[in-house]
Amino acid sequence: MGKVSVIATLRVKDGKGDGFPAAFDEFFRHVEGEDGTEHYVLHRSTTDPNLFFMTELYADKAAFEAHSGSDAFAALAGGLGDYVDSFDLQMAEPVKAVGVEL
Repeated sequence: MGKVSVIATLRVKDGKGDGFPAAFDEFFRHVEGEDGTEHYVLHRSTTDPNLFFMTELYADKAAFEAHSGSDAFAALAGGLGDYVDSFDLQMAEPVKAVGVEL
């Protein structure tokens, strides 16, 4: 297996959508320094203010494991309980892309 991608769907609690992106501020600073994290983007639905998507791309499984096993990730996950109502996490292998070398 080569690169690893993650697509997360996150539904936030009513009234929490506007503040949700700020919950990632410190974590995004951490992610900028991670070796092997190539793409990390939080998206907000244009039709549902409580629906967010996170797209992630890692150089390999080891890079994903380092990311998800970090103390910074644990701190982020612990702080999202005030925001997140439900989530779905899909692991994938990218097969075709523009702007990203596979």
